Amino acid sequence: MLDIKLSTIIWEIVNFLVITVVLYFLVFKPMTKRAEARAIEKAANKAALERDRLAAAETLREIEERLSNLDQEVQVITDEAYAASQVLQNELLEATRQQADQIMLNAVQEARKEQAIDIKKNQVELVDTVLSISNQTLRAVTPKSVHDGLLEELHQTVWNLGKTDMRTVQNIRDALVSRSATIDVTLPYEPTQQEHAKMLNTFYALADKEVDLNIIIDPNLIAGVKAHVGDIVMDNSLAAQLETLRDDVTKSLETFTMEEND
Repeated sequence: MLDIKLSTIIWEIVNFLVITVVLYFLVFKPMTKRAEARAIEKAANKAALERDRLAAAETLREIEERLSNLDQEVQVITDEAYAASQVLQNELLEATRQQADQIMLNAVQEARKEQAIDIKKNQVELVDTVLSISNQTLRAVTPKSVHDGLLEELHQTVWNLGKTDMRTVQNIRDALVSRSATIDVTLPYEPTQQEHAKMLNTFYALADKEVDLNIIIDPNLIAGVKAHVGDIVMDNSLAAQLETLRDDVTKSLETFTMEEND
């Protein structure tokens, strides 16, 4: 059995955080920049379309100026037609400008939506990958003594309830009155007879009645114990701590991304 102290576990968590930051700058940030580049390219294409339309309108004005050199009679008719066409042209130009602005706005909004989806997907994949690596690493290096310590911590927590929070204890006992006194206990290792007996004694004191333990073995807990007592879930496993860390890291990444976009 590896002789690794709790400091080793803390060091592994620190390594996990360092890996998170490295993966962010090497993987996540370049993906974000590529998404932004696609959004800028779409907006530039829309702007080019607007310039082409304005150039066509300018050419139309040049043709009208050349027609103004015709004889006086034609000029009168042309002037009237020109004045009318100017009004229509201005209306068309304004309508075209508004349409181009709306198209560009829609393109930018759509690009931002796609970017947000890509960022969220990359965040989830990044966090899942790092936590998966951390889970496998902890399962490989966490000694049995850490599990024993967490199991003892659960015992102390239950016994302390009777000293500090009798209301919770009474709620648990009331909840077990009308249901089977079977407590689901999930462990990463098969408990010894001594551990099994100690858990029976602890939960007997909590429930104030004879209880049965439904032992479930799940190596993914890494270390610690998860117990369902009535409507209460007691979970001090390393897997639960990793899940809490997942939420914290995800929120931190989302906050960091929002600050960068601002």
